[in-house]
Amino acid sequence: MKFYPQDALVEAGGEFKQAEVPFASHVVVDRELITGQNPASAPAVAQELLRRLK
Repeated sequence: MKFYPQDALVEAGGEFKQAEVPFASHVVVDRELITGQNPASAPAVAQELLRRLK
């Protein structure tokens, strides 16, 4: 890539967040978007999804 995705996101007006500790679970929820930073985030993403489906 000719650019870093996080730099392009910030340049476009977005907000980039990441976990304080490398490889730790980190989930971000923005309205309908639920996203996790890495595989360790999968259980937390699933819990948030299930919470919203109820």
